[in-house]
Amino acid sequence: MKIRQATQLDAKAVKSAHYHAYQVNYKGYLPDDYLSKMPFDEDIISRTANYIQEHEYYVAEYNNQVIGFASCEYPADKTVEIMALYIHPDFQKLGAGSALIKEICRLKKETGYKKIVLWTLQNGPSLGFYQKQGFTQTTGISAKFWKCNLPIIQFEKEL
Repeated sequence: MKIRQATQLDAKAVKSAHYHAYQVNYKGYLPDDYLSKMPFDEDIISRTANYIQEHEYYVAEYNNQVIGFASCEYPADKTVEIMALYIHPDFQKLGAGSALIKEICRLKKETGYKKIVLWTLQNGPSLGFYQKQGFTQTTGISAKFWKCNLPIIQFEKEL
C-alpha cells in the first residue's frame, strides 16, 4: 500500500472511491433516492480535480491503482481535521484506510500538529474503524447533523 499526495490526475479515481463507497457504506443510512441521484459524470470529476488542486488530499494506491483517499483541513491551531476518508468498496479491508490515517498522523505530528479530529455518523458504519485507529469520541461537543438530517459525532486523537 502506497500513500501519497493526490494530484488532479487522480480526480476520477478519487470520485469513483467516493461515489461507490457512498452507494455501499451509506445504504440504509441515506435514502435510496438520495443515493440514486448522486452524480458521477465528467462535470463532477472536473470539480473534484479543482478541489484536489485547492485542498490537501492523500490517496492510497494498491497495485498502482488509486483505491481511496482522505482530505484534510485545519480548523484550529495545531489541529488537523480529516474532512473525508473513503475507500472503494472493492478494496475495503485491505488496510488502505488505516494506512491513510497512519501516514496523515505521522506527517502532521512531524510538522508540529497536536491533535487530529473528524466527524462520523452516530451509530454509523465507521465507528469501529476509527476506534481501532485510536480515536475517541470528543466530550463536551453535542452532535451535529449531516446530509438528510443524520446525526454525526466528533472523534479526536492526540498526535
